[in-house]
Amino acid sequence: MPEPAAGAPLIELCSVSKVFQTGDEAVHALHDVSFGIGQGEFVSILGPSGCGKTTLMMIMVGLTAADAGEARIAGHRISTPFTDSGIVFQTPELLEWRTALDNILLQIEVRRLPVRDFVAPARALLGQVGLGGFESKLPFELSGGMKQRVALCRALVHDPEILLMDEPFGALDALTRDQMNLDLQRIWLEKRKTAVFVTHSIEEAVFLSDRIIVMTPRPGTIAEAITIDLPRPRTVDSKDRPEFSAYTRHIRKRFLDLGVLRDG
Repeated sequence: MPEPAAGAPLIELCSVSKVFQTGDEAVHALHDVSFGIGQGEFVSILGPSGCGKTTLMMIMVGLTAADAGEARIAGHRISTPFTDSGIVFQTPELLEWRTALDNILLQIEVRRLPVRDFVAPARALLGQVGLGGFESKLPFELSGGMKQRVALCRALVHDPEILLMDEPFGALDALTRDQMNLDLQRIWLEKRKTAVFVTHSIEEAVFLSDRIIVMTPRPGTIAEAITIDLPRPRTVDSKDRPEFSAYTRHIRKRFLDLGVLRDG
């Protein structure tokens, strides 16, 4: 993959708008969205349901076309799917008849790469997410958190430049979600992928991100871009820091002002 020019963002969205036609109704999902993401940066897209967060992420890598504006990667306009990426969806989407290891290697088979070259990296990834020894387990033998760890490994096994995550931990219980956030941060710190993370959770966004793009209700546009200046690695205790609470309060106030939250 080409490198961005010195000082330029890796991913750029330039005046992106998107309208979906549903029957006789036009749904304006996104309106005039522009921002950049630096190489190796962890950026969360935070906003209410229906504000176009997932659509925006799909436009970034050419999986959905914008109706106006454009997406660029390393300065090149994206008009077809950008393949040097990995995606973790809201649900793990594992094949029930394949083992954990084989579900990860499905990424390699689909890309028509030599599977034997990726068995060791896949096993190493499983070890990094605490699933060493679970390589031969089928999905029904894994908990929800374990399945999502397998999905994360599948997204990373081909060593992509960009990692996209669409509310990957939203269906998990609170304790498992906290652990997944810790695991994801550790892996990101090791690999320094350019990461785009879609979430509804203010605390999750503050914990994980270098920067948060706060979206308005539909049609989604940028309400604010917030740089999170907290030391890494962040721990569970980081959430008790006054600075952490200040970020979450600020964002909640922003959503109150936008009418996303209604106090009383």
